Amino acid sequence: MVALIEGPPFVVPCGTGERSHTVPAGTMQGDFAMKRPKPDEDRAPGQTIPVRARILNAAFMVLQERGYAATSTREIAARAKVSKRELYAQFGSKEGILGALIAARAAKMRQPLEHPDVHDRASLVATLRAFGAGFLGQLCDPAVVSIFRLAISGAERSPEMSRALDSKARAPVRAAVEALMRQARAAGLVAGEPSAMMARFLALLTGEVHVPLLLGLVATPEPSELVRSAKAATDAILRLYGSD
Repeated sequence: MVALIEGPPFVVPCGTGERSHTVPAGTMQGDFAMKRPKPDEDRAPGQTIPVRARILNAAFMVLQERGYAATSTREIAARAKVSKRELYAQFGSKEGILGALIAARAAKMRQPLEHPDVHDRASLVATLRAFGAGFLGQLCDPAVVSIFRLAISGAERSPEMSRALDSKARAPVRAAVEALMRQARAAGLVAGEPSAMMARFLALLTGEVHVPLLLGLVATPEPSELVRSAKAATDAILRLYGSD
């Protein structure tokens, strides 16, 4: 899964082998990616996968296999080849691991909005398009789709996943987009209620993509398709709320 993990990156290019781990060709990279570490004896001296990264990758594998309710910290620790004490020192609980997985991806989604410089229409357009394409790229990643499906299938039996997605991903992303809209309104670039503009923009981005993808009715969109979708959503939101 293409995402941001706290600490040094441990991603390698698709289809290449590193002494620490290998990512098969055609798979996604990053935290949530199911990379299989090589045995310690195959690694170059001093080359290790960070404990935090091992735990997150192991957790994702177990979650996919068993669902949230049946996932245990004991099995995660065993897969990650760490002690339960190390696991709890890093994350505190199973809920903490899930929250870290989701928060890392949400941070990646929000990255284009961290320090927006929206002072004219061109800069607003560029920021909205960059966010839109990046957001859709993360949302449509097969590993993220898998997490959503797990949350939906277990919503009644183990609602913790749904709550984590809402609090760690959905809410922070919505807040970041709303803050951007508020800044754009203060600059006189849009005329509307920031919360309404945020909700409409996100709906425009996801409306034709997310549900069909969750249902398995469409394939993962190509990056060029996501760029076009982001452009269309940006054009539409500015037609609706642009001040000029």
